[in-house]
Amino acid sequence: MTGFLSIFAVMGVLALLVCGVALAPVLLVVGAVCLVFWLIAGALGLVLRLAGGVLLLLLAAPLLLAGVVFTFAIGVALLHAALPILIVVGIVWLLTRHRHPAPQAH
Repeated sequence: MTGFLSIFAVMGVLALLVCGVALAPVLLVVGAVCLVFWLIAGALGLVLRLAGGVLLLLLAAPLLLAGVVFTFAIGVALLHAALPILIVVGIVWLLTRHRHPAPQAH
């Protein structure tokens, strides 16, 4: 938008030099219109950024929560699946360790 405004500035200065002070009100109106467009674009950009942030928050928070719950559920399921195997392996390890005691130091 800077290039757009600089073209108006150059045209305004040239018109002011060629035609004199009579174009000053026209240049003031052109500048005011450009300022209004710039303010509207800035306000619209701010509103869209805020709306985007709110939408991201409204979409990301439930998805994050769903991901955490899903990961927790998978972990619990794997633990329940592996727990009997771990118990059997632990009992076998204890029995073999009890059958062959560790050598004692002299």
